[in-house]
Amino acid sequence: MGQSQTEMGGAVMLTAREVREGLIIRRDGDLYRVTSVTLHSATAQQGGVVRASVRNLRTGHVTEARWAPDERVDDVPQEAAELQFLYADTDEVVLMHPETFEQFSLPRAALERYLPFLKEGSMVRAWLCEGRPVDLDLPKQVPLVVTSCGAGLRGRQENTMKEATLENGMVILVPQFIQPGDTVLVNVETGEYQERVRRR
Repeated sequence: MGQSQTEMGGAVMLTAREVREGLIIRRDGDLYRVTSVTLHSATAQQGGVVRASVRNLRTGHVTEARWAPDERVDDVPQEAAELQFLYADTDEVVLMHPETFEQFSLPRAALERYLPFLKEGSMVRAWLCEGRPVDLDLPKQVPLVVTSCGAGLRGRQENTMKEATLENGMVILVPQFIQPGDTVLVNVETGEYQERVRRR
């Protein structure tokens, strides 16, 4: 543990300059995932400031947090576990521990963007805080098969896009050269096309 870190009631207090992408922090009673961090150095007119993009793990909303570099931040310890995705209803996402069969409910609003990439009964890596799952850890990109799309239009530039339907029902924009049966990489966070997977 670094010299500037202190423990308070089981929580780890960091200085803002130690905040890194991927940490889970507590602010105003809610848990937040840090998705990006920028440190702005001090100038003659203004002191330094740490800016972070943070995602509320209860609502899914992304906001900006600001701290002075030496300001204390509540870092919440987290651990990974493999859980089974059971189902999602209008309000909750339900996961189950495969050995104890204990079930956990997470707010659907916080995980909405992940749902197209989850299959009922599949195993998923989850992040636990204080023994309960609070977030999922999906790959940044997921390969999916194109089930249908319009024919590529001749004469169109390669950077023009068309709609395509994927095996999970998602409809995304893809380049004109993509055809049914192609496998494409999709960004899990944004739901956007990244590239075509080369056929072996």
